[in-house]
Amino acid sequence: MSALDKALLPTDLRLMLARDDRLGGGNVLPTAMATHPDPDVPFLLLGRPVTDVTGEPLHELSLRTLDRLAQSWSAWYLAKGVGPRDRVAVFIADTYAYSVHFFALSQIGAIPVLLNSRMAGPVAVEHLRRTGPVGLYTDASRAARIGEALTELPGLDWVQLADELPAPPEAWLKQEDYFTHAPDDPVVILHSSGTTGQPKPVIQSHAGSFAGPRYRLEHFTEKPGSLMMAAQPQSHTGCIGYGMYAVLAGTPMVPLFDPTGPELTAAIAEFQPTLVLAFAHVYADLVAEHLAPGSVDSVEGWISMADAVHDAHMRHILSLRDPALPAAAFYDRFGSTELGWGLMVQVRTLDTPRRDRCIGRPDPLAEFAVLRPDGTRADLGEYGRLGVRSPSLTPGYWNDSDTTVRSWLGGYWLTGDIAMQDEEGLFYQVDRLVDVVPTGTGTGYSVLMEEIILAGLPEISECAVVAARFDGRPVGVAVVRLDDPDAEVPASALLERVNGALADAGQPVVTLLEIARTDDALPVGYTGKVLKRRLREKYAEPAAWQGENNHLALTS
Repeated sequence: MSALDKALLPTDLRLMLARDDRLGGGNVLPTAMATHPDPDVPFLLLGRPVTDVTGEPLHELSLRTLDRLAQSWSAWYLAKGVGPRDRVAVFIADTYAYSVHFFALSQIGAIPVLLNSRMAGPVAVEHLRRTGPVGLYTDASRAARIGEALTELPGLDWVQLADELPAPPEAWLKQEDYFTHAPDDPVVILHSSGTTGQPKPVIQSHAGSFAGPRYRLEHFTEKPGSLMMAAQPQSHTGCIGYGMYAVLAGTPMVPLFDPTGPELTAAIAEFQPTLVLAFAHVYADLVAEHLAPGSVDSVEGWISMADAVHDAHMRHILSLRDPALPAAAFYDRFGSTELGWGLMVQVRTLDTPRRDRCIGRPDPLAEFAVLRPDGTRADLGEYGRLGVRSPSLTPGYWNDSDTTVRSWLGGYWLTGDIAMQDEEGLFYQVDRLVDVVPTGTGTGYSVLMEEIILAGLPEISECAVVAARFDGRPVGVAVVRLDDPDAEVPASALLERVNGALADAGQPVVTLLEIARTDDALPVGYTGKVLKRRLREKYAEPAAWQGENNHLALTS
């Protein structure tokens, strides 16, 4: 047994916790401390250090060290006058400190508002305005992003810079300081990705936030030697949710950050994880790294817990493993901030037959349905709106009952996706509702079209398809990035092959193809997703349709 494995909670205690109805997002840490037989074993290996109450950087955490740090922050917040139901915003560098503040605030009944580290200043201001925090814990660089608007936010009583207080003095809570949550009490406000506009403030409740970790405690046990690397923004629901599970189960984990391809490659080399959890854009970046075979051999399983990953990217990553080792698998989990957990999974290996945009079958934790606009169930093979029922779902959006109400249809929470279910019970997510591409020859589904392009043209490493208008008619546009950025490929020849692949798959052809030569040609948001609304705005302007033939091509 390795030193890390000593932190794993015995099976009988896992089951006891899974069946404790009082346990939820608001009391994870004190419950773990009261349950774990050896809270002094380090099990969290930090990708970036957090500051201890002593002022020293911590590169690893045991349960006891984490509890001491969280209690000290809880006591500091109480001294600032923070009480139950008060919101406190946290906007800091992308480290495990987000989880520390989540535990510190939620266990005293306050509601942390966690903002992605990369969020732009004006977007952050609007998010703070909507959530109404009494205080903000941030750093100087992010306070500068917000600027003078910081003094104009109603209800904001104080701002504390992390540069001046990276950690509080050591302090301990009295038993009466801990808040007793009811199941529906909010314990955190997260946010959506913001790819379609202003991010929405997503509530997670005491019971709902713990539904996913509860299910995993009862139905899954890590094998000895396992090490999970959470390579996502540490403010994201995936890291907060899996982090709760890891704290209770004693699961060895590397809370990393949202990395670039080179950063993830270096982290894998350093920590040698057996499992990696990341966003789809990180896997696309990893493909672009042209890694040598065998360079990521420690990884037995790759996991996505947001948008489904493109098949071509998954297969490339799986092919990097030494063939002498057991085959790696890709656990393509479909989820979102609103869903609270990855509620559908499609497991892929190199031997898995290609099924474009297949997201698999629901976990027992959830029920999915494809719905027509009137809320009735769509037939098998019929495209419709994807809905879900699950105890992990958000109760809604903070301070926005209108959007919350409009997110329900036929008793299901709408994910915002267009989907279809086949006769085998498999679900297929083909697009976001807002990204559908109407054309004169039929409706195109942009994510499905991208999947077809990537699978059929291996020289393309990344692409986006968006709706546009040309000569007054609705058309599709494809923006592609070449695997070899220096390759001299005529856009006209590429357009012909792209349209051949789309036509063969029964999708409408695109009218314009642009080869992305700069980062701005494929703009991304702070979560790494392509901002298709920006591309739609761009191709609404006539000037965007003019260019040299080596990077822009138009169908005749």
